[in-house]
Amino acid sequence: MKHLKEFLTRIQTFNLRVTKQEVVDASDFNKIKRQQGNAYDITRETNYYDSFSYKSELRVLKDMALIDLLTLEEGLMSLQLEQLQKVLERIKLLWKNWHNHHSEWLQDYKDDYIFSIDLDKLFIVHNLQSSSSDIGITGAFVEDLADSIKLRETFLRELIRDIELRLNPPKSKITYEEFRKANRFPVEGNVNDRLSDEDQANTEPNKSAIRYPTFAAGMSSQFYEVLKDYFVTEDHVMLKRLLLNDQTPESPLTFRGNGNQLADAFKQLYDANLIVGCQQADLEKWLAPKFLYVSPKGKTSEFTEGYLNDLISTNMRPCKSPILKIEQKEDKFLILPVPRNKK
Repeated sequence: MKHLKEFLTRIQTFNLRVTKQEVVDASDFNKIKRQQGNAYDITRETNYYDSFSYKSELRVLKDMALIDLLTLEEGLMSLQLEQLQKVLERIKLLWKNWHNHHSEWLQDYKDDYIFSIDLDKLFIVHNLQSSSSDIGITGAFVEDLADSIKLRETFLRELIRDIELRLNPPKSKITYEEFRKANRFPVEGNVNDRLSDEDQANTEPNKSAIRYPTFAAGMSSQFYEVLKDYFVTEDHVMLKRLLLNDQTPESPLTFRGNGNQLADAFKQLYDANLIVGCQQADLEKWLAPKFLYVSPKGKTSEFTEGYLNDLISTNMRPCKSPILKIEQKEDKFLILPVPRNKK
């Protein structure tokens, strides 16, 4: 289990660096003046550092950890799966704390920020110093920390799903004709041509009952009209196909706004019962791989289920800059854009 241990240690260890950056001048009463000073940095453990070496390292460690787990008998594998899920729960708690202390507008955070989100209690943090050590916490660090958490969560979820698939493999499905051939029954002509509609339906492979978001009648087109301006013109066709026909785009579509704005838009529709057929967790799972968003640093960032959970499944962090509002007139719902000066 060497590789599993290495993987779990790596995703639960945050290696901070202290570098020279522009930070707020502590002597400035108004906290406006900035100067060069010490500040925490975690850029090298994100998706954007150099040649993406950290992401590649996690991918290799995850694959090797899976090999370790596949050598176990099912009982032990199930026990290890429980431990992996405990780590995932701590990541979810970290996301909750991160959202509770996050602001899109702050250039600098309080020096005790890392302690406020309990990063040091939930995980291993190297090179963390006391909040009185005059090491700054910049807005860039907070966004990079989010990107680092996302990478860890993504590979942990992949490992969990691989093990769950191993423990609960999908049942094999064969057609009616394949069943007859396998049992050496004679097959004459096109069997399905002689079956009733109901019998034909019974011969088709059974489809799993999967919960996924379904828009109430007329809502997907209204939603598209509000959302499209936040995407480049080239993505409009794929966005429309996704919202109106549930056609997954070949690559994630980039929302040109904050991540919490897009999450809030879907949440509003869900809360108004204009998105049905799923639970909030299903909506988060559906949304995460289909979109990217532009972080305050101007970089495209990924969504993860953990990042979305507190934004969609709770009311703890209402969006301060919503992009839409929902109004009801008699028995009709209207999805309307929110003017920028009224957000």
